[in-house]
Amino acid sequence: MKINRIVALLYRDLLIFSRAKWRIVETFYFPITTILIWGMFSVFMKDFSLEAGLIVPIINIFWNFAYISQSTTNMSMLEDVWSGGFKQLFVSGIDQTDFIIARLIFSVGVSLVLMVTMLVISYYVFDLSIILTSFNSMMSLSVITLISSLALSVLVASFIIVAGREYAFLAWTTLQLFVMLSAPFYTVDILPAPVQYIAQLMPYTDVFEAARSLITHGLVSSNLILRGFVISISYLLASLPVYYFAFHMAKKSGNLVKLS
Repeated sequence: MKINRIVALLYRDLLIFSRAKWRIVETFYFPITTILIWGMFSVFMKDFSLEAGLIVPIINIFWNFAYISQSTTNMSMLEDVWSGGFKQLFVSGIDQTDFIIARLIFSVGVSLVLMVTMLVISYYVFDLSIILTSFNSMMSLSVITLISSLALSVLVASFIIVAGREYAFLAWTTLQLFVMLSAPFYTVDILPAPVQYIAQLMPYTDVFEAARSLITHGLVSSNLILRGFVISISYLLASLPVYYFAFHMAKKSGNLVKLS
């Protein structure tokens, strides 16, 4: 791993991102309009149920943050695949460590800009004062979400590297499944019994449960946040050896060359 190579990749990703209008739209337009739509819904629902009106936009903030954190890494990789530049990067001296670290750093930067934008809109437009009154808890849940999403992006990248470019759709579909299994708007016990065990292992389950607890009780159990950190870090630590193993298998089978 070399810093100059990582910086070069970051600069390259920034240029590609800024010139790809559809990426800018996907990254900012859809999440922001989603927050606006659900924010207006929350204003409407306050007349019927204050808690229901607040839960929906808060959950959507973390949902959109998770999606952009995960998909940005994978889409940056896929742009190299689709442009035919994937192989050239590694021929130029970039190794798999430089490649993934640069993409993760770029994803963090983009997703943090989006997160701040969504929080500002939610606070000033829809008066979600819980963002400030429970600032420490919100930041803890944001960090858990970010770690989990980065880990998931590494796992998705690993699978695409081994299985091939025809599985590129996993870059924008995987998170939906993970969120569904994480019980975003409801408690885990609503899920079928066998699925409840899976939900306990999902990296976002504790985030959504904690977010709902903030709305309904005004506080979050420290055990819940600790468990969220443990699961998210476990995902990240598990994803890295999977990534290196995927590269090894792709080199051995020739799939790494086929990606370009």
